[in-house]
Amino acid sequence: MLTRSIEFYPGGLTTTDRIFRNGRHLCIAFAVGAMSLGVLDLANIRSGVNAATLIRDGNLLVADIPNQLRAGIERISFTSAEPSAIAMIPSDGFAAATKSQNAAVASLAAAGRQDAVQFAMASRPSFAGAARPASAPLPTEPFKLASADANSLPEAVGPSLSRPMANSLMLAMVPMPRPAPGVPPPSPAQRLHLEGKEYAKAQRCLANAIYFEARSEPVRGQMAVAQVVVNRAFSGFYPNDICGVVYQNAGHHLACQFTFACDGKSKMITERGHWARANRIAKETLDGQIYVPEVAKSTHYHAIYVHPNWVGEMKKMVRYGLHNFYRPYAWGNGADEPVWGLAAMAQAKGTASPDKSASAQDRNK
Repeated sequence: MLTRSIEFYPGGLTTTDRIFRNGRHLCIAFAVGAMSLGVLDLANIRSGVNAATLIRDGNLLVADIPNQLRAGIERISFTSAEPSAIAMIPSDGFAAATKSQNAAVASLAAAGRQDAVQFAMASRPSFAGAARPASAPLPTEPFKLASADANSLPEAVGPSLSRPMANSLMLAMVPMPRPAPGVPPPSPAQRLHLEGKEYAKAQRCLANAIYFEARSEPVRGQMAVAQVVVNRAFSGFYPNDICGVVYQNAGHHLACQFTFACDGKSKMITERGHWARANRIAKETLDGQIYVPEVAKSTHYHAIYVHPNWVGEMKKMVRYGLHNFYRPYAWGNGADEPVWGLAAMAQAKGTASPDKSASAQDRNK
């Protein structure tokens, strides 16, 4: 048996490895420094040249750096170069006031190098000749504003309280507060009182209708099928629950409302992606997050390759994919039926609510 000895260095790396490691780190540091100087040079910031010039021309010493920084900070001025206020000086007595002010300035200049304490304790110079504004005499008898008569008030107060406004603002010019945003209407699930197991059951029935009727259609066409089911539940001519609408007359072979419910074919779900999308569309429709304005209150649809006998009594609303969507003329535009979503609110605003009639055919494909 061949054996091989392995040497362990108690200190970790060997001297050669340490030299190579330190040399590699030093090279990296020099490279980073060179790149930094290159970037500064490209930005026209010649830091090395400026530092050398400052040291050479100014005889800068390290010990003098704090003093120069402190002197530079003290020279900083926080006052604005532009005037911040303009004083309006009356013309009366301006020459006399200017003359007295010049005399005061001359006296201050003549103070020279006098002792600061003695100069501060000395009496202030009098500004002779300066015009002082005459103050209005104050009323001698106090009065209460709550019970005072306007005629007994001083002239400076009375007219301002008793004089009516000469010009009043027009009401149209007064800015009015913005109205509060409208509260969205209840969702289909809220109107049908769907919670817990009832909500899950309704979502499953609606997803079955979307999947088996329109899984190969565009997404908007699948949304339209879900909207037709909900419209029927609110129309008053069909059951008022989702599953009742989807499986109405399911016991009659090929005579039900939705063909998949009574055609006798297997209802096994084989396309998981389409099934997941159908469930998502069903949930968002029940929650009031999906409403297709073009479909509006449609309650019927059929494939374009068939021609049912009830089409003549219907108003065509829109076509998506291979399906045309309708609403019976006799049922009106459904303005009096519940709406959901902001798009439905905008569309239903200002529409009339005609009477309904149950004489139209109920079947679609």
